[in-house]
Amino acid sequence: MTEAQARQKLIDWANAQVGTHEGDNNWNRYAKGMQKLYGWDVQNQPWCDIFVDAGFVECFGLETGSAMTYQFPGCAGAACRYSAQYYKNHGAWYSAPEPGDQIFLYAGGDINHTGIVTAVDNGSVHTVEGNSGDTVARRLYARGALNIAGYGRPDWALAATAEESGAPAPARPVQTEKGGAAHYDATTFAFSSHLLRQGNSGPQVANMQHLLTDHGYACGGVDGVFGPNTAAALRAFQRAAGIAVDGEWGAQSFGAMWNTK
Repeated sequence: MTEAQARQKLIDWANAQVGTHEGDNNWNRYAKGMQKLYGWDVQNQPWCDIFVDAGFVECFGLETGSAMTYQFPGCAGAACRYSAQYYKNHGAWYSAPEPGDQIFLYAGGDINHTGIVTAVDNGSVHTVEGNSGDTVARRLYARGALNIAGYGRPDWALAATAEESGAPAPARPVQTEKGGAAHYDATTFAFSSHLLRQGNSGPQVANMQHLLTDHGYACGGVDGVFGPNTAAALRAFQRAAGIAVDGEWGAQSFGAMWNTK
């Protein structure tokens, strides 16, 4: 698959979704199963960013699709501002659009809406956006419109490299029924969680802090630094989960949090 073919595959997927409506209380098909990416159940949440991420996962598989947007399983990135920051952190943030880019838009004073750029022509930007009037819809913007925050450019080379190298398609999670709800086998993706200890820093630590905070374990802020407050929060989670209280974030803690509501 060439980079151009990868872009077109995503654009074709987006166009095929137009007209898909949400159900009651923000229920949408794109959130089903996305716990495997975010580490928490995002159903019944605002879903414009979930829609975009689902497109990459459905088109390119979990590992490759999430890496193309600078995410990874367990990233807790189901919010526009998080996704925008991932692009910025990797030097993939642009002011001029290209087809296949992820457009980010201001709403309510912050980056709170997003979609997929499907075409750029004659000073206009064409998009497909989820959660746009409770549906997947086409939208049109003037280039330079004040409500456009910027564009994240996916790493298209990953789609081409993965196929050309003969790498197998990323495995989908094992889905079973547990207590009447979808349940995903955390061990399938535990390998994607880096081992983190006190003293580490960076985006992986920030993502762990987001997960801990989302589950009610305050780290003293999400600053990307694995300090004493983060270590204490992690130990509290480990103690409550009934796993080894070692203050290290690895496969065991990742798996325990994966199955924690």
